[in-house]
Amino acid sequence: MHYLMLVTLAMADGASSLAARRQAMEYLLADDSFCGNGGRFGTPLCDWFVIGGRWSGLLQETLLGDPYKAAFKQEFPDLAAGWYPSSLLERHRERLNQLWQRFGGSGPNPHTRSNYENLGCEDDAMLVDQALYELFLAEDPGKSCETFTDLDDEPVNETFIGRKWLIVVDYHN
Repeated sequence: MHYLMLVTLAMADGASSLAARRQAMEYLLADDSFCGNGGRFGTPLCDWFVIGGRWSGLLQETLLGDPYKAAFKQEFPDLAAGWYPSSLLERHRERLNQLWQRFGGSGPNPHTRSNYENLGCEDDAMLVDQALYELFLAEDPGKSCETFTDLDDEPVNETFIGRKWLIVVDYHN
């Protein structure tokens, strides 16, 4: 089964999304409790993971909010309904990407991305700003996912804004 995990970590000023995704990948690969022999999580939490994966685009899609979701539902009711054959994605690929980018998304629409890219996409790691903090970290960190952890072992607070990166991880166990 696949699960969503959100992680945060500090990076040097001027770091890029790619650098944050690589650092998170390296940290998680080195942590035996996550994908190894045990430790922080007691027994290994997973047997496989990627950055982004099935949740690639989650951060940006959440930031785009209800206007994007409404437009998606109106333009692609067959995709918004839930399960659909992959042939629909191929048929609508160009229009899906256009809608995504029209609302401010970058790169391909999350529905058209590969779920198996090790380092995910640019928007699978974002520097925490006020909006991301409020949507994903304030009050109940990671409330929208199965697991949340700060890779620096710091308690979540507003000092994360502008200092920490929020990264999406898809893990399997």
